[in-house]
Amino acid sequence: MTTALAAKSLRETGGYLACWCGGDWREVFRTRRFGLLRCRVCRGYRIDPPPILRPEQSAEFYTRYYEGEKVQRWLQPADDSGSAGFRKVCEQVPDLCIPGDRVLDYGCGDGHLCADLRAAGWKKVFGIDISSVRVERARERYPEIGFFDSLDTATHVDYGSLDLVVMDSVIEHLPDPTVSLERIRRFLKPSGRILVMTPNMESGSFAFLGKRWTGMLAPHAHIFLFTEESLKQLLRKAGYEPIRGGSFHVNPYRLSQFIRRFASGDVKGALWRSHQEIGGWYGRLTGDGPMLYVLASATLPAE
Repeated sequence: MTTALAAKSLRETGGYLACWCGGDWREVFRTRRFGLLRCRVCRGYRIDPPPILRPEQSAEFYTRYYEGEKVQRWLQPADDSGSAGFRKVCEQVPDLCIPGDRVLDYGCGDGHLCADLRAAGWKKVFGIDISSVRVERARERYPEIGFFDSLDTATHVDYGSLDLVVMDSVIEHLPDPTVSLERIRRFLKPSGRILVMTPNMESGSFAFLGKRWTGMLAPHAHIFLFTEESLKQLLRKAGYEPIRGGSFHVNPYRLSQFIRRFASGDVKGALWRSHQEIGGWYGRLTGDGPMLYVLASATLPAE
């Protein structure tokens, strides 16, 4: 698809969303529900049409999105832990497991990772999520941790005060990721680091499933999607210096989870999940996990 055609499809949504790097798009594929575009410059991807176009639409959209009972069931971690992805990265970057002074989970959801970080020995743990529904749930579950709906309302989180920021499955939801990352960097110490985890567009799962990799493409909720190199480019643009990147595999869906789905009558969902699992096993054969991570340092001083 030419850039002009891509823009035309977006005009139906009320606007045009350019790539964060300024590049133009070509179409990778299109289904009846959505299309996938790839940037000619950074080689990252975008869902077309995106679920939202502007940052000011995010709070209302994701609050409504996470209110749904079906979404809440899907969000329950497979291993009853909020830090599965973080632990996977720690296996490759062991010093991440060493607790420090102050850590922020940006996009904390229901607060599970924050609770795990606090239990691991971090002195001060904060969580931020744009969805008011999820912030309320987090506060109810873990009242000893500070949860907020924005950095503006986060008390005791000052410029240049954080040792680590974790963004797990957040960056793909942001309509202007560069601005968000630039703002977060101001709250990091000069020696602080950021860990970004997001679906891996170079994964074996995507190579095998393509347009059927709907669990991670998530066209109803995701906007920008990344390769390792495009994510590193984004971080550099926002003032960070990438330290290390890679991919990791997620825990397989358990037999008990399949049984629960079948027992509840969700046969279609169980079949869909089994298809996604086949893609995951293919990724294990190729060595390219469905989740990507980049750890970066805050190279510029807080403003």
